[in-house]
Amino acid sequence: MTAPPDATPPAGGAGPPVLLLHGFLGRGADWDAVRARLPARDVRAPDLPGHGAAVGLDDGHYTMDGAADRVLASVGGPQTGGAVDVVGYSMGARLALHLAVRHAPRVRRLVLVSGSPGLKTEAERAARRRLDAERAVAVARDLPGFLWAWYRMPLFSSLHPALRDRLVADRAAHNDASELGRSLRGMGTGAQPSHWGALAGITAPTTAVAGALDPKFVALAHAMSERLPRPSGAGPVEPVILGRAGHMVAAERPSDLAALLQSLLS
Repeated sequence: MTAPPDATPPAGGAGPPVLLLHGFLGRGADWDAVRARLPARDVRAPDLPGHGAAVGLDDGHYTMDGAADRVLASVGGPQTGGAVDVVGYSMGARLALHLAVRHAPRVRRLVLVSGSPGLKTEAERAARRRLDAERAVAVARDLPGFLWAWYRMPLFSSLHPALRDRLVADRAAHNDASELGRSLRGMGTGAQPSHWGALAGITAPTTAVAGALDPKFVALAHAMSERLPRPSGAGPVEPVILGRAGHMVAAERPSDLAALLQSLLS
């Protein structure tokens, strides 16, 4: 069944809407702990195609362009919707950056949490598409087993075992294996165009955020920040590195991330 985007604003609403975009295997509810700490804003946290209730969609939705159009529709179409603040985590950060590149007038402020502009070469992207296709088969064959292996990758080594177990149970309960495969094939890192060359032209003020315990994405946050345009008269754009957090910043340090967003989006 196809579910509509999250289009019902909560109480509050000072300033433009805030879009919170979750990562692979997640859903909009992943942001609940952060969202609760932003009471004065109209915060939308939609399920992205292939995740949670956003299933059974036309094939075009399972692409970066299609997903971008869908999340923008949750805050009004291009003719009626104004600019929004966009915060993305991991896969959601890749989508958030895609929004800023392809729909620049719609993005007022951009926050990329544990994000990447994609792979730089076609050879790297082709290799990643093959890996994502293999992962799509593995998901369909054994979702619980895939989840068990996924959250034990070095990328997630900072997760407390109890949090990891809760994540595995939540992902198994709220996702459809075939739909996750569609997301991997259409929105995986191999399917995403490289946006490294577009960073210098981003018009929205942008902040890259990473957890201090996630060295790969700390390095990416610095590399992206070096390429972002400087505000007039300002010094270099600096990333924000949050202590005591790894890749899953919103799950590990929701209070710290919410406080940062309150400052950045004010």
